[in-house]
Amino acid sequence: MKLSLLWGAAAIVAPLVALAAQEPAPPAPAVAVSMADRLVNDPRAEALRPYGQPIPPTVRSDKTVQFGKALRVQISGPTAEVGRIGAITPTLKPVKEGDRIVIAFWARAQRTDSGAPGKVCRVQLEATPVVRAVFDAAFDITPEWKMYKLGGTADRAYAPGALNAAFHLACAKQVIDIGPVFILDYGS
Repeated sequence: MKLSLLWGAAAIVAPLVALAAQEPAPPAPAVAVSMADRLVNDPRAEALRPYGQPIPPTVRSDKTVQFGKALRVQISGPTAEVGRIGAITPTLKPVKEGDRIVIAFWARAQRTDSGAPGKVCRVQLEATPVVRAVFDAAFDITPEWKMYKLGGTADRAYAPGALNAAFHLACAKQVIDIGPVFILDYGS
């Protein structure tokens, strides 16, 4: 009985398998845009350009963050102008007007006052050479590595190097580690 059921099932399935083999293959899916195609900056911590401190912060090895390196910035206390100490990473590719841009970055806070969350006063996509924010956001930073992100739309077309992701850090006494920073262009 079991053998005849098996032969019966095989008799039903065999023509379906043969039919499927004769059907034309479905069209290939549209070419997916890779992250490398969307990336418009050098994401490595070594590519960050720190500013505002007499002794520049250093890039440190850290196997617990993507790519194994982070820029460590020590802030002795808040300043009246939070953008006096920070870091930038410029774009290396053009950006079109209306393109959706995402800044994603790894960060963690160490040695904050009374165990409070760390602060990144402002992360902004800024136009240069006359600095003007295109979009921005503030972040509370945890002591563990975490990826943070913000997004917005390009208000006009920009040549390579005409935009930066900027990190303004002088709003609290703290040590901030910034790992890889990704500026991603998702098009319009």
